[in-house]
Amino acid sequence: MSNLWSNERVRLRTMEETDVHLFTNQNGDYDTALMKRYDVVEFPLSAAQLSARTAEFFKTRKNDDYLFVIETPDRIPAGVLTVFDTDPRMGTFKYGLFVKEEFRGMGLAKEAAHLALSYYFRELRYHKCNVYIYEFNAPSLGFHEKLGFVKEGQLRDMVYTDGRYYDTVYMGITAEEWNTK
Repeated sequence: MSNLWSNERVRLRTMEETDVHLFTNQNGDYDTALMKRYDVVEFPLSAAQLSARTAEFFKTRKNDDYLFVIETPDRIPAGVLTVFDTDPRMGTFKYGLFVKEEFRGMGLAKEAAHLALSYYFRELRYHKCNVYIYEFNAPSLGFHEKLGFVKEGQLRDMVYTDGRYYDTVYMGITAEEWNTK
């Protein structure tokens, strides 16, 4: 029997407090360039603060929200996949992911998204996944389009960074669309 959380190219596992290095750069500093594309840039966070945030996520998580580490086949942590705003009654959820720069181009993001979406659609019976992506994040927009997500809307001037406002693009995919892909 196969494992729902891994294949020959990627493995998803629970995030541990010790995985905070995924949010830092080679110098051990909070990786603001990475976080700008994934979420928002905050004040510098220490390893202890990042660990506490992980612990708090699991203490307060709702429904089927989850925080995964994306690993290479050699079990090297390469990124993070977060499922959030899960609503079992409505059958909707959101997710976000990132892969550290040194692991990009290996197909890890695609495989991790495939494992997570398959699980939420085929095991938990969710109906739709939504993502929101900042307009300056062209790689993520193209990635989700290739996965089969459809652009559903765009809200103007929703995020402020680098001295200007950017739009937020909303995309979605239904279980039916996912299963026929």
